[in-house]
Amino acid sequence: MKLLYPIVRVGAVFEKSFKPFHALEYNTSCFACDNLSDKWHFIEISGKIIMNMEKNNHKGIAVTFIFLCFILAVGLCSCGSKSADNSETQIAIQDEVEALDVEQDVNPEAELVAEQETEQEVEEEVEPPAVLYTSVLEPDKSFVFRDQQVYYDIKKCRDYEIVGEDLDYKIIVDDNTREVILQYEETDSDEDWHNNYLFFPWPLKLDNKTVWTTYGYAKIYKSAQSIPLNQWMEQLEKHPDYKAVIWGWSLGSAMAKITARHYVIRTGGEFMIDELMTFGDVKCWFNPFYSVKKYCKRIREYCNSSDLITWCMPFCRRDVKCKVGPKFSLKRAKQSEYNHTHYEEYDYTKWQ
Repeated sequence: MKLLYPIVRVGAVFEKSFKPFHALEYNTSCFACDNLSDKWHFIEISGKIIMNMEKNNHKGIAVTFIFLCFILAVGLCSCGSKSADNSETQIAIQDEVEALDVEQDVNPEAELVAEQETEQEVEEEVEPPAVLYTSVLEPDKSFVFRDQQVYYDIKKCRDYEIVGEDLDYKIIVDDNTREVILQYEETDSDEDWHNNYLFFPWPLKLDNKTVWTTYGYAKIYKSAQSIPLNQWMEQLEKHPDYKAVIWGWSLGSAMAKITARHYVIRTGGEFMIDELMTFGDVKCWFNPFYSVKKYCKRIREYCNSSDLITWCMPFCRRDVKCKVGPKFSLKRAKQSEYNHTHYEEYDYTKWQ
């Protein structure tokens, strides 16, 4: 009894403040028990105890008891919520375990088949490199000669493939003219200019034969590892009834002529080149005796007398010299760059 005395004194002090708690047995929203019948049973017992205490004039103990019941109810509420959270956590863990079990039960052969199908789809989506479109540019009606149009197409084309030491090339399958075209671009970088100046003689091995050209041209062509020629010949095999055509401009003219000789060496001269055409043609051969001319149905190496770039490498030679444009003059020679980049303006009547 002595142990209950302090609790009774606390109840006496707060007796007036806790008088509203006499309505406890009617206010069921103060408790959150998991079982509804347990909640009503708890309220019923608590109410009876409180009424007995009032009858025996133990109001202080009654108030203290109410206070303790309130604390107990709050504890039950929190325990109930925690148990609910724990049950939800256990359910989630159980679901994850079941999912893992399902994944482990998957047939490994089915997984292998799915991976192989995915790899096949990826391979089918990959496009082949470096080729092709059916026409270069829309024809310009102002051009009288086909060769003017060809030069203009080379000049305006910019989506070249680049290999080796900045060798720019393009392979075109033209279904309208039924031609497979290998086209080389002009000097377009500092590296190209540097190689142009390396004009001393140098051997270049083409398959099983050696030809003599300049060191710069040999270095560029060798760096490409025959990729342009291989891709061009691959398209010729796919289109056996199409013409074999090679075009080039400026530095590209040297690459075009070396490629033509390489093609003759590789095929043993059994197949003719339907057309070899170059513009702003540069000399590239140190061998004075060999010529690819007899293996070409049509060969045109265009140069202009006032285009000083075509004068370079005086000790080299070209197979055919096709002059176009006005005769040489010092006044026009001062505009050598313009002359070298406007072959579409010249008259090609003599060479048609």
